[in-house]
Amino acid sequence: MNAFLSIVRGCQDVMGTLVLGGVFERHPKLKIVCVEADAGWVPHYMYRMDHAYKRHRNWLPAGQTLSKLPSEYFSENIYVTFQDDWVAFKVADLLNWKRLMWANDFPHSDSTWPWSQEMLKEHTQSLSGEQRNAILCRNVAQLYGIDVDALAKEIQPR
Repeated sequence: MNAFLSIVRGCQDVMGTLVLGGVFERHPKLKIVCVEADAGWVPHYMYRMDHAYKRHRNWLPAGQTLSKLPSEYFSENIYVTFQDDWVAFKVADLLNWKRLMWANDFPHSDSTWPWSQEMLKEHTQSLSGEQRNAILCRNVAQLYGIDVDALAKEIQPR
């Protein structure tokens, strides 16, 4: 079980390496999707990256600098997916909720299926309609260039 819980830490290592390694500094249009690792941890991790950068940026390789704070790169370049993470919904305003994407993870054991609709009704109550629509649909559509309005018209009964 502890190994299962360490998935988040592994993702933090990868995201931190990309941000602090200057990957997004060199490739500002690059988008990364961190999947199946929850999202409630993101605001605190962004804070800790900024804290570390402000106090210890001299630990970075000689000549490497970032033109923005680490949290700004994370907010713009990294999307995160989550399933049953009520904390992610509660802290949506503390991160870029336009980079937050819910998934039910079916058929994996961590899936919210078959109670996804009940869970979403309960956990999304504190979100605005715009946030709920973005997190549950529009963010992923925007990321992958899916025209959901056109799709909705195609599947309408005639």
